[in-house]
Amino acid sequence: MKLTRAHFAVMAAAASMTLLAACSKEDDKAATSAPPAPVAAPQSTAPATPPAPEADKSLEQKTEELKQDAAKVADDVKKEAEEQKENAKENTHSLKEDAKAAGDKVAEKAGEAKDAVADAASRTGDAIKDGAAKADKAIQDKLGNGVDSSPSSVPSEQAKP
Repeated sequence: MKLTRAHFAVMAAAASMTLLAACSKEDDKAATSAPPAPVAAPQSTAPATPPAPEADKSLEQKTEELKQDAAKVADDVKKEAEEQKENAKENTHSLKEDAKAAGDKVAEKAGEAKDAVADAASRTGDAIKDGAAKADKAIQDKLGNGVDSSPSSVPSEQAKP
């Protein structure tokens, strides 16, 4: 039974070391260039030794470096956000000016269109008046100004007794 427990203990230790090696931020080249240490069966049931104080300092240093890097990135992002805000203000001002210019052009074109429609309506009215006058003249010429000089073949109502 002790042999099986020893195998499981060795495999657990190897797995934990592998996990720590994979998660560490150390230079991976140093880990891959070193030959793997031979795994020996534990001879006693003593608990594992706590990590060395240097490892704790290294982790604290890395944590501090990460905090500094995060602060630097946050500052960079903040500066970029300020720049984007300034650009947005400039773009907004430019867009307002462009919109005002476009509105002025639309108003000018609307005035021109109004004048053109009024002119076309006036010409149409004049053409209708001229056509009506020509039609009236043609009718008057045909009828002889309303006086018919030929005797009518239709009996009138006045002739009836």
